This record gives sequence, C-alpha cells and structure tokens, in this order.
Amino acid sequence: MAKDDFDMDFHFDDDDFDPKAFWDGEDGADIDLSEFDDVPSGGDKLDETVADGYDDELDLSGLGLDDDSDETVDELDLDDILSPKAVRRNSQEHDDFGTNKQEDDSDFDGTEFLDDEDDQTQAAPEDDSDFQSAPEDDADFHDEPEDEDDYPDEEVEDKPARRRKEKPEKASKPPRERKPKEPKEAKPNVFTKLYDLYFAPLTNKEALEAPVDPANPRRRRRKTKAQIFKEVYLPPLIACVCLILILSFVIGAISNAIEKKRVNDAIKQNEIQASISNAQAAEEEYQRIMDEAAVLAANYDYEGAIEKLDSFPDIANYPDMSTKRAEYVNAMNSLVEYKDYSQIPNLSFHVLIADPARAFNDKELGGKYNQNFVTIDEFSKILEQLYANNYVLVDFDDFVSVGQTVSGTDQFEAKSIFLPQGKKPLMLTETMVNYFEYMVDSNNDGVADAGGAGFANKLVLDENGDIKAQYIDSSNNTLTGNYDFVPILEDFIKAHPDFSYRGARAILAVTGSQGIFGYRCNTSYVSTKGNDFYEQEKAGAIAIVEALKAKGYRLACYTYENGKYRDMNSAGITADLQSWTQQIKPIIGDLDTFVFAQASDLSDYTGTSFNVMYQTGFRYFISNSKDPSTEVNNTYVRQKRLMVTGETMVWYKERFTDRGLFDPNMVVDMTARGNNVPKAG
Repeated sequence: MAKDDFDMDFHFDDDDFDPKAFWDGEDGADIDLSEFDDVPSGGDKLDETVADGYDDELDLSGLGLDDDSDETVDELDLDDILSPKAVRRNSQEHDDFGTNKQEDDSDFDGTEFLDDEDDQTQAAPEDDSDFQSAPEDDADFHDEPEDEDDYPDEEVEDKPARRRKEKPEKASKPPRERKPKEPKEAKPNVFTKLYDLYFAPLTNKEALEAPVDPANPRRRRRKTKAQIFKEVYLPPLIACVCLILILSFVIGAISNAIEKKRVNDAIKQNEIQASISNAQAAEEEYQRIMDEAAVLAANYDYEGAIEKLDSFPDIANYPDMSTKRAEYVNAMNSLVEYKDYSQIPNLSFHVLIADPARAFNDKELGGKYNQNFVTIDEFSKILEQLYANNYVLVDFDDFVSVGQTVSGTDQFEAKSIFLPQGKKPLMLTETMVNYFEYMVDSNNDGVADAGGAGFANKLVLDENGDIKAQYIDSSNNTLTGNYDFVPILEDFIKAHPDFSYRGARAILAVTGSQGIFGYRCNTSYVSTKGNDFYEQEKAGAIAIVEALKAKGYRLACYTYENGKYRDMNSAGITADLQSWTQQIKPIIGDLDTFVFAQASDLSDYTGTSFNVMYQTGFRYFISNSKDPSTEVNNTYVRQKRLMVTGETMVWYKERFTDRGLFDPNMVVDMTARGNNVPKAG
C-alpha cells in the first residue's frame, strides 16, 4: 500500500474519537506506519524538519545526563524533549483512559528547567499524525491478550527508534536565565504611583515597564534624562525638601515652645514684679495716707483725717490704720467748744531783725529798731513759749462764717472752734513785709546791699519750693534761709503740726508804694530801673503771692503809702486805696483784710472813710491796742491786735504774762539790745 494511497481519515482531535475502537476495528489492524518512512534512519521526513527547528545547543543539564555520559540527544526519546512538562507528567501518571501507571519520574526532571514559553514553542503539535503512534503493549487497548499465531505470515521487524539528527557538538553555554514571572497587576492608587515614581529607585527596585523586544525581555528601552532625573534625582530632592520642611516644622515648633515659655515666664515675672510693685505701691500709698491723716489730726481736723483713712481701699487689711481711725474718732469726740471768740488774741510783729548788731547800731534808726522790732531769735523763743502754753494758731475762717443776705450783702456771724481740752486759739500778724528801702538799701538805688540795717530784703522760693528769706550780710554775701517771720513759722509748724488749727497761718500785711515782699513792682521804678527790671520784679512778686496763699497765709493791705488813716479824710483814703488798686491789686489780687498802719484806726465804722474802704472790698479791719479783742458784726469783723516790740516786751510785760502768752524775760535779748530799750514818751 503506497503512502499516497493512504486515505484514511484520522479524527484524533474529535471529541467522539475512540482510540480503542479504532485499533480493534477492521482498518486499524492493518496499518503499518513504516511504509511512511522517508529517510534511511527511519521515520518521516517531517520528523527531521521539526527536529531541525530546535537549537542544536539545547541545554541538556536538566535531562539527567552526566557530563561524562556518552549518551547523545538522538538516543533520547524526543517525547522527553518536545512534550511539555505538564503533558509528560500527566501521560506518565495516567493513560489515555485515566489509569494511573504508578511510574517513578524521579530519575528524569530535565524539562522543568525549560521556560513555559519554550515548552509551548518547541512541543510538537498534538494533531500531527506523524507524532501519534499506537501505544505498545498497552493492555487497556485489548480486552484479552493476543496470540502470536494470529499473525503467522507477518514478521516483526525491529525498527530503530526515532532520534534527532546528529549535529556537531558546540561549546556549552551558561544556562539560560528564566524569565521572571510577571506579578499580578494591582489596581494603581496614589500611594503605589508615588512609590513607583519616587521611592522605588531609592530601594533599587525599578518600576515595571514593557520590554522593547518581546523576543528579548532583557532588552529595555533607554531612559531619557527626564526619566533619570525623575527616578534618580527627584526623589532625593523631594525627600530633602520634606526633611527640610519637617525639620523646619520641628525647629519652628521647638522655637515656638521656647518662645511661648519665654513669654509665659516673662508674663509670670511681670506679674510677680507687678505684684511686688503693687504691694510696694500699696505700702507707699498706705504710708502717704497715714502721714496725711496724721497731719490733719494734728491740726485738729479729725473729721478730715477719718475721711482720709477711709479713702484707702484696703483699710481692713491694715490693723494699724484701723487703730488710728479709732483713735481719731475718740479724739474728735473729746473736742470741746471754744465759745469766747472775742478773747482770741492777735500778736502782731513788724519784719524781724536778722542782724541785731547792724540794726541796733544804725546811726539814724538804731533806737527805733530797738524800740519797735523783734529779732529772729526772740521770735523763735516766743513761738516755743506759745506752743508750751497750749496756744493754737487760727484764722478768721475758723471762727467766722460768711454768708449773704437776700440783697447780696455779705453777712458775718461767729462760729465755734472745737479744740482739745486746755487748748486756746491765737492769731499772728506780720506787717511791713514789703521791706522798705531805707531798711535794706543804703544808697537808695532800689537794690539791697550790705549797707542795709540787718533785715531780710525779700521772700524767695528755694530749690524745694519752700518759702525762704533772702538776706545780704555785712560782707555783701547773699544768703537764703530763715531770716524772717515766714520761714521761721513754717519750720516751726513742720516740727509742731498741732500748733496750726486745720492748717491756719499768719496774716501778712504789705504796703504798695515800694512794692510787696521785697519786689519793686511799682510802676514808679520803670523810669529809674527800666521796664525789664519792673517786669522781672513783678513776676517774682506774683510767684511769692501764689506760694503764700497756697500755704494758708492771709494777705492784707497795710495802706499804699504807709499812711495814718486816723488823720486822713475820706478823700485821702480814697486816693491811697486807688493807688493800691492800680499798682498792687493786679499782682496780689482781691483782698478782704486791712491792717491799719502807725497805730491808727477809724473813729467811726459808719462814716464816709469806712464806706470807701468797704467799697474797696475790705471786710476784716485790724487795728492795734493794748487790750486785744475781736468782734463779729453783721457786715464786717473788727479786731485789735497786740503789738510785740522791744518796748512792749521790756516795759509792758504784763500784756503778755497776764494772758499767759509768754514770758518776755525769757525772750528778750538784752545783751544784743545793749541792756537798754527805748521807751516811747
């Protein structure tokens, strides 16, 4: 039977093909496949064609051959080479009908080194008839064994096994690396993309990319500079930036924490300092209020002292303050009323002598100074005795109240003074506080000099704002200090605040023809000293006036020309007061107190002269008398002062001793006076 005559259809791939039925059938038993051999070695030419398609240098390291083995590839069963590993394993373990052959495959495991892709490309097609042969000696294809007698005429001819075409051996190459299995592609997300793009290069894991040549997976596309930068340089840069940001954040957080702590510490420190400052301020305020209250209480103004203590917001936490308040309340309740205001004496002094030697030895007026004036030492001793004898300095306002009638006229009435038991009211007056030129200016040039009679020449303010007296000594040195009445009284009250009733001070009376308080502020000096001199003197006078009023001094007019009003008619009084109004009132202001000069007084307080004075604004009229007294009328107050001079202290001592004022024998400096004080005739 020729090869070309073979027209039997083989349908091995059909699902309903039954190999057993085919071999047992009529046609299958007569098939001799050897007739189709086209090559001398046996087998079909197609077998060599298929075999030639494989690489002669196949890696046979996995076929179980030793390096020294003489067995060639052709001696191997091509099924071991061409069949896929999975197919061979299945064919070894099971026959076509599912029967397990129970064969041991441990001696041959060469195909497991082949890649799946190579297995698929090198395996022979399953439907190729040249590679399909009937199984030999397979019992599953026969229901019962066959006898050799069934085929007596046929000789069984052994045919050589199919082998690969022998080719010259070549040098062995290293085993081919297996292609890594592609991992299952996960769904991309933000984190995986970031990792693949930026962080994979840091861990030496490149992002997967499709190979340029599918036949050569090792060949990769050359990366561009942008890709290299993105994969190699950009991630470290981003990491550095992130690190810098993190460090900046950490450093900022630490800095903020440190700054916050510093601020908190500063706040706490400020709070502590504020607390300390507040405590110190509270302590200072406490001390200030206590001192001011003590002065008010010493001035017998217990009501004012209590109000001052009550102004402190935290009096309950200061037991001393509460104790003082209780003391002031008790002292206020213990005050007694002094009703006989008419017996309130007013001791009057001229300006004091600072240098008795110069005054009493003055050739022209030495006798007058000795007779009518008191030295600063004598005045200081008088104050000490007055204080020791329980006298208290008062003012008109302390025992006289002023109101107004329906018509607008001033109306006066007496009021009670409340003093501690045994205390007595007293008034003091100083006249001639204008410091006449003849007393301080020896050459009549309007400026005090060393040729003066030993008196202070003006009142001034020192660097502390205290009122002092300026004095030029015999050596022409200008001195400032307690050289007259006012500064001596101020220091005494400071040392003995209870000598002043509610801050009362003395009455200071000045004339105006030669200025006031030692300042030549009369316009008559413009023609001789110039306008600048006048303006300067005027400014100094105003400053002293304000300081005296602030201290509590009552300023009074002592006439303008030091005139004797008893001997002057109403016209003369009017002219004198007009000059006062024009020259002095602009500097000293409105005054309601008038002190008569040269031991004068009005004979009638209802006549024209009185009306002139009253219309000028005066309401308190003070004359002098050996019997001091005070009377309060409906429209004015009249008082008689007691003059304190060298003459009265030496020749009329009883005027002071009988009233318990002071003892002249303890006061008068007879040595300075030359043991001789003139007496008026």
